[in-house]
Amino acid sequence: MRMPAFTMGSRGWMLAVALAAGAAAAWLSQRHIQARIDAIEAGARTETTPVLVAAADLPAGSRLDADAVAVRDMPVEWVPSAALGPARYAEIESARLAYPLRRGDPVLEVHVKTHPAFLSDRLADGRRAVTVPVDEMGSVSGLLKPGDLIDLYVSFEHRGRRTTRPLLQSVRVLATGQQLDGDAGGTAAGGGFSTLTLDASPEDAVKLVAARDGGTLTAMLRRPDDPRPAAAVPRGDLPGLLGMSDPPPPRSDGPRVSVIYGDRPPRVIPRLGPPPAADVSTDDAAAADGEASR
Repeated sequence: MRMPAFTMGSRGWMLAVALAAGAAAAWLSQRHIQARIDAIEAGARTETTPVLVAAADLPAGSRLDADAVAVRDMPVEWVPSAALGPARYAEIESARLAYPLRRGDPVLEVHVKTHPAFLSDRLADGRRAVTVPVDEMGSVSGLLKPGDLIDLYVSFEHRGRRTTRPLLQSVRVLATGQQLDGDAGGTAAGGGFSTLTLDASPEDAVKLVAARDGGTLTAMLRRPDDPRPAAAVPRGDLPGLLGMSDPPPPRSDGPRVSVIYGDRPPRVIPRLGPPPAADVSTDDAAAADGEASR
């Protein structure tokens, strides 16, 4: 019987080629994996620094708040020299962009209007600025600074009593005198100021104006991280706050006073106003009988 064309020797040669190809593929795969590992390790060894970036596409005029700004780590060699870090967020909070930013772009000093020329630039949409004279404010008003949060109480006369009620809570101070947050000037001599400008909604602004005209305002400083509302005061007059009860009403069960008409007390007190016709005729008949008996 004749053997096929492929002998045992040719089969061995093909097996050797297959094994060599497999070894080469394994070596190339290992080299690729190792290259990726080296690249990842090299990236991990790159020095990075946190930078403020735009959290979304922001047009010019956008307000920089916690929703508009994010923090990203960037390689130091890629960070622009004018980029702002997280430690400087307080300087740009509530400021507006002078130029548009794309999502992920670093926030630079040139992008931000850190000192707006107008107070209106610091107002959010739908908010109002209300100015109150300091001499109408009590408590810590002379020690406040722009950016502080205060609770406002109003004292006024109501039904013959002096009462105190909570008016507004967590009101942000926009300016003290002419000094805005971050400005160096604008205060009076000695660091004093004569007015406070507050950030309020239109409804709260009306309440504040009415309370300023009809009562006495008192400001109380609040911690910026304290979200708890002020306790309700069911009765804000001084006796109620001190636990003093109202005097009891006068008693109405005293001795009765008899009413005498003419020279004899009547058995029935007549009604007020003209009596009915029937009663008039009866009374007239009784009076006639009395005259006749005399």
